[in-house]
Amino acid sequence: MNLNLLVLLLIAGTECSRILFIHPSLSRSHVIPSQILAKLLAKKGHEVTFISPYPQSKAIENFRDIKIAASEEEMNILNEMQKEMSESKISFSIMTKAMAMLQDFGNDTLNLPEIKDLMKNDKFDLVIVGYIMNEYFLGLADHFKCPSIVFFPAFPISALLKMVGNPLSPEGSLHILANLRTLDSFVDRVLNFIVNAVDLVLMKNFFDYQGKAVYDYNFPPDRYRSYDEMIRNVSLVLVNTHFTSSGPRPLLPNLVEVGGLQVKPNPAPLPEDLKTFLDDAKDGAILFSFGSNAKSIYIPEDKQKIILKVFSKLKQRVIMKWESDVLPGKPKNVLISKWLPQDDILAHPNIKAFISHCGYGGVIEAKSNGVPIIGIPLGADQKGNADKIVEEGWAVRLDMTDITEESLTNALKEILSNPKYRDIVGKQAILAKDRPMNAQDTAVYWVEYVLRHNGAPHLHYPGADLNFFQANSIDVILFIFAVIYAAFKVIKLICGFIFCRSKKGSNEKLKRN
Repeated sequence: MNLNLLVLLLIAGTECSRILFIHPSLSRSHVIPSQILAKLLAKKGHEVTFISPYPQSKAIENFRDIKIAASEEEMNILNEMQKEMSESKISFSIMTKAMAMLQDFGNDTLNLPEIKDLMKNDKFDLVIVGYIMNEYFLGLADHFKCPSIVFFPAFPISALLKMVGNPLSPEGSLHILANLRTLDSFVDRVLNFIVNAVDLVLMKNFFDYQGKAVYDYNFPPDRYRSYDEMIRNVSLVLVNTHFTSSGPRPLLPNLVEVGGLQVKPNPAPLPEDLKTFLDDAKDGAILFSFGSNAKSIYIPEDKQKIILKVFSKLKQRVIMKWESDVLPGKPKNVLISKWLPQDDILAHPNIKAFISHCGYGGVIEAKSNGVPIIGIPLGADQKGNADKIVEEGWAVRLDMTDITEESLTNALKEILSNPKYRDIVGKQAILAKDRPMNAQDTAVYWVEYVLRHNGAPHLHYPGADLNFFQANSIDVILFIFAVIYAAFKVIKLICGFIFCRSKKGSNEKLKRN
């Protein structure tokens, strides 16, 4: 019987399914992990349609790209935000614009002719949404009458935890935006609680207010399930984190960590120019990259000059992500490129250090490849990430405003000459890789699990359907207090009645005597 069941499961697992990915993020580094998962599923025979601003450079079997593009106004907002991030400052004004842009870009995407045609003529067995505060895309799952999965390329924010009813656990789980190293003190726990509350109450409600308007416009209530229903109906949430990097926290079965999804078990061959540059780096090499959300060309000019002057004095070679064909004052030992295969470069044995803004993806890639970091965090989760890896002992942190020729030189000297950093990150790499299945196999398994079990409704946690008061048992606690209070009042009333009767009887007895 068990053998027959196993055979049936194996047969079911090999059936080809039609999977729609939609990841309309303008951040290329956020889309890459989704694309890797999509390509893995296509390789297993599933028919994949992938909607994003970043199509593949060459055709892939079972993989269809649909390219979407931002408007000129949306790109201007993105460039403005990238400029501020590279200068290590994010204004309230640009954040407000960016939030509005997210909703506009999502609504524009749903109304593209290509998407309308897809909704009219195609059928899918599963919809996977690359999450960027865009729950309204879950309406596509209702349109195609199929299950949905949400993928997030970073730590599980409150909106995702709430989506499946996972506890926030602010008492023991660090919120990455709190920029805390531990929760050892009462003050730390108060701050962590406040950040969780702001994330949940303000950010979640704000985006729900905007997202519901986009959802109702594109998926009208007379034909589709409600916005809240579709959120509660998500089968699975995949997050590109792992407890070895983000810390342990309680997780429900339908919230699965796949941290390091973009880290290849076997590195891909490097482009010839990069391969030659690194192979010939007899004294080693350094990778410098601020990822895709912050552009190096926007680093303040005085800091650019300092960085290049320090690089010019190194015996190591430097690969630098630079979003222009020209870098004024570029030293001979520096190679520039507008885009880099970061994970494959970090896997090269001659890479000795990584100068990074400490985005979560880059931190995981460096840890998995055993490369120590000089962290220059710019905003968002990056400061918390930098502090954590400094605490772990395999990184040195600098702030952009504090960069001087002396501070950068000292940081490089410390990382390159002190063996403790490489020893510690080597041990961290072992921890990160010691899993029952690697991140890629884990992600594929759970996607196919949802397909095999028609959305896996048995994974749904009943607590996800409760409101705030119910989920935190506030109504139950208030009821118990009310019962205790009522019981106390009744007992007091009875005791008072008995006392009065007893006193009255005593008085009557005295009168008779």
